[in-house]
Amino acid sequence: MDLVTIGKITGTHHLKGAVKANISLSTPEIIVGERVMAEKPDGQKRILSVKKLSNLVGDKVVIEFEEITNKTEGNLLAGSFIKINRDILGMSEDEYLLEDLLGMTVITAENESIGKVVDVFDTAAHDIIVVEDENTETLIPNIENFVKDIDFEKKEIYVEILEGMREVKGSVSENDELD
Repeated sequence: MDLVTIGKITGTHHLKGAVKANISLSTPEIIVGERVMAEKPDGQKRILSVKKLSNLVGDKVVIEFEEITNKTEGNLLAGSFIKINRDILGMSEDEYLLEDLLGMTVITAENESIGKVVDVFDTAAHDIIVVEDENTETLIPNIENFVKDIDFEKKEIYVEILEGMREVKGSVSENDELD
Protein backbone atom coordinates (compact mmCIF):
# COMPACT_ATOMS: atom_id res chain seq x y z
CA MET A 1 0.00 0.00 0.00
CA ASP A 2 1.45 3.35 -1.09
CA LEU A 3 0.70 5.92 1.62
CA VAL A 4 1.01 9.69 1.23
CA THR A 5 1.02 12.32 3.95
CA ILE A 6 -1.84 14.76 3.48
CA GLY A 7 -1.74 16.71 6.72
CA LYS A 8 -1.01 17.01 10.41
CA ILE A 9 -3.25 16.95 13.48
CA THR A 10 -2.70 20.12 15.51
CA GLY A 11 -5.05 19.64 18.47
CA THR A 12 -8.58 18.86 19.59
CA HIS A 13 -11.87 20.58 18.84
CA HIS A 14 -14.74 20.29 21.36
CA LEU A 15 -15.24 17.57 23.96
CA LYS A 16 -16.26 14.66 21.72
CA GLY A 17 -12.75 14.02 20.43
CA ALA A 18 -12.85 15.81 17.08
CA VAL A 19 -9.41 17.03 16.02
CA LYS A 20 -8.15 20.11 14.19
CA ALA A 21 -5.76 19.43 11.32
CA ASN A 22 -3.95 21.17 8.49
CA ILE A 23 -4.72 19.29 5.26
CA SER A 24 -2.91 19.79 1.96
CA LEU A 25 -5.72 18.64 -0.33
CA SER A 26 -7.82 20.93 -2.50
CA THR A 27 -10.88 18.79 -1.71
CA PRO A 28 -10.28 17.32 1.77
CA GLU A 29 -13.86 15.92 1.79
CA ILE A 30 -12.62 12.96 -0.29
CA ILE A 31 -11.31 11.31 2.90
CA VAL A 32 -14.78 11.13 4.54
CA GLY A 33 -15.69 7.45 4.84
CA GLU A 34 -12.08 6.41 4.24
CA ARG A 35 -9.57 4.84 6.61
CA VAL A 36 -6.47 6.90 7.37
CA MET A 37 -3.30 6.34 9.34
CA ALA A 38 -2.37 8.75 12.13
CA GLU A 39 1.40 8.46 12.67
CA LYS A 40 3.12 10.17 15.59
CA PRO A 41 6.66 11.53 15.06
CA ASP A 42 7.96 8.68 17.29
CA GLY A 43 6.53 6.11 14.86
CA GLN A 44 3.35 5.08 16.75
CA LYS A 45 0.57 4.39 14.26
CA ARG A 46 -3.17 4.13 14.50
CA ILE A 47 -5.70 3.33 11.77
CA LEU A 48 -8.85 5.47 11.99
CA SER A 49 -12.09 5.85 10.03
CA VAL A 50 -13.06 9.40 9.03
CA LYS A 51 -16.70 9.97 10.04
CA LYS A 52 -17.04 13.70 9.30
CA LEU A 53 -14.92 16.61 8.07
CA SER A 54 -15.70 20.33 8.42
CA ASN A 55 -13.73 23.20 6.93
CA LEU A 56 -12.39 25.92 9.25
CA VAL A 57 -10.10 28.54 7.68
CA GLY A 58 -7.65 28.05 4.79
CA ASP A 59 -6.26 24.50 4.92
CA LYS A 60 -7.53 23.93 8.49
CA VAL A 61 -10.28 21.37 9.04
CA VAL A 62 -12.05 19.57 11.89
CA ILE A 63 -12.09 15.78 11.58
CA GLU A 64 -14.27 13.37 13.51
CA PHE A 65 -13.10 9.74 13.67
CA GLU A 66 -15.39 6.75 14.42
CA GLU A 67 -12.90 5.40 16.98
CA ILE A 68 -12.33 8.64 18.95
CA THR A 69 -15.13 9.52 21.38
CA ASN A 70 -13.66 12.02 23.84
CA LYS A 71 -11.17 14.87 24.13
CA THR A 72 -8.60 12.74 26.00
CA GLU A 73 -8.40 10.25 23.10
CA GLY A 74 -8.29 13.13 20.62
CA ASN A 75 -5.40 14.76 22.51
CA LEU A 76 -3.33 11.58 22.05
CA LEU A 77 -3.40 12.21 18.27
CA ALA A 78 -1.93 15.75 18.47
CA GLY A 79 1.21 16.04 16.34
CA SER A 80 0.31 12.98 14.23
CA PHE A 81 0.74 13.02 10.48
CA ILE A 82 -2.34 11.94 8.52
CA LYS A 83 -1.57 9.43 5.78
CA ILE A 84 -3.89 7.94 3.19
CA ASN A 85 -3.66 5.38 0.42
CA ARG A 86 -2.55 7.16 -2.77
CA ASP A 87 -5.38 5.44 -4.69
CA ILE A 88 -7.95 7.56 -2.79
CA LEU A 89 -6.56 10.66 -4.51
CA GLY A 90 -7.24 9.30 -8.00
CA MET A 91 -3.92 10.70 -9.23
CA SER A 92 -2.38 9.74 -12.56
CA GLU A 93 1.10 8.25 -12.62
CA ASP A 94 2.79 11.52 -13.59
CA GLU A 95 1.13 13.49 -10.76
CA TYR A 96 2.65 13.86 -7.33
CA LEU A 97 2.12 15.63 -4.03
CA LEU A 98 4.70 18.12 -2.80
CA GLU A 99 5.18 15.89 0.26
CA ASP A 100 6.43 13.16 -2.12
CA LEU A 101 9.58 15.26 -2.65
CA LEU A 102 10.58 15.28 1.04
CA GLY A 103 13.80 13.35 1.67
CA MET A 104 14.76 13.16 -2.01
CA THR A 105 18.38 13.86 -2.99
CA VAL A 106 18.87 16.93 -5.19
CA ILE A 107 21.51 16.81 -7.94
CA THR A 108 22.69 19.77 -10.04
CA ALA A 109 23.41 19.83 -13.78
CA GLU A 110 27.10 19.47 -12.80
CA ASN A 111 26.18 16.11 -11.15
CA GLU A 112 26.79 17.51 -7.64
CA SER A 113 24.54 16.44 -4.77
CA ILE A 114 23.50 19.59 -2.88
CA GLY A 115 21.49 17.88 -0.15
CA LYS A 116 18.03 16.54 0.57
CA VAL A 117 14.60 18.14 0.36
CA VAL A 118 13.61 19.14 3.92
CA ASP A 119 10.55 21.26 3.17
CA VAL A 120 8.30 22.52 0.40
CA PHE A 121 6.25 25.67 0.79
CA ASP A 122 3.85 27.64 -1.33
CA THR A 123 4.27 31.24 -2.46
CA ALA A 124 1.87 33.33 -4.54
CA ALA A 125 3.90 32.56 -7.68
CA HIS A 126 4.95 28.89 -7.22
CA ASP A 127 6.12 26.26 -4.76
CA ILE A 128 9.61 26.48 -3.28
CA ILE A 129 11.70 23.37 -2.60
CA VAL A 130 14.01 23.76 0.43
CA VAL A 131 17.20 21.70 0.10
CA GLU A 132 19.75 21.35 2.90
CA ASP A 133 23.03 19.59 3.54
CA GLU A 134 25.32 19.98 6.55
CA ASN A 135 26.49 23.46 5.58
CA THR A 136 24.14 24.96 3.01
CA GLU A 137 20.50 25.71 2.28
CA THR A 138 19.12 26.14 -1.23
CA LEU A 139 15.68 27.49 -2.12
CA ILE A 140 14.61 26.23 -5.55
CA PRO A 141 11.42 27.36 -7.32
CA ASN A 142 9.46 24.27 -8.43
CA ILE A 143 9.24 25.36 -12.07
CA GLU A 144 10.69 23.92 -15.30
CA ASN A 145 13.50 26.51 -15.46
CA PHE A 146 15.05 24.98 -12.32
CA VAL A 147 13.55 21.50 -11.77
CA LYS A 148 14.57 19.49 -14.81
CA ASP A 149 13.54 15.96 -13.81
CA ILE A 150 12.23 13.97 -10.84
CA ASP A 151 13.12 10.28 -10.57
CA PHE A 152 10.77 8.82 -7.95
CA GLU A 153 12.36 5.35 -8.16
CA LYS A 154 15.87 6.67 -7.40
CA LYS A 155 14.41 9.38 -5.10
CA GLU A 156 16.42 12.04 -6.95
CA ILE A 157 15.56 15.49 -8.27
CA TYR A 158 17.72 16.95 -11.05
CA VAL A 159 17.96 20.72 -11.00
CA GLU A 160 19.71 23.64 -12.62
CA ILE A 161 20.44 26.40 -10.12
CA LEU A 162 21.85 29.89 -10.47
CA GLU A 163 24.87 31.25 -8.67
CA GLY A 164 23.80 32.67 -5.33
CA MET A 165 20.88 30.28 -4.76
CA ARG A 166 22.96 28.17 -2.37
CA GLU A 167 23.58 29.90 0.94
CA VAL A 168 25.83 28.90 3.81
CA LYS A 169 23.69 28.20 6.88
CA GLY A 170 23.91 30.81 9.60
CA SER A 171 25.80 33.31 7.51
CA VAL A 172 24.84 36.98 7.73
CA SER A 173 25.65 39.36 4.92
CA GLU A 174 26.95 42.88 5.51
CA ASN A 175 23.57 44.32 4.52
CA ASP A 176 21.57 42.35 7.07
CA GLU A 177 20.67 44.18 10.26
CA LEU A 178 20.91 42.40 13.57
CA ASP A 179 18.40 43.04 16.32
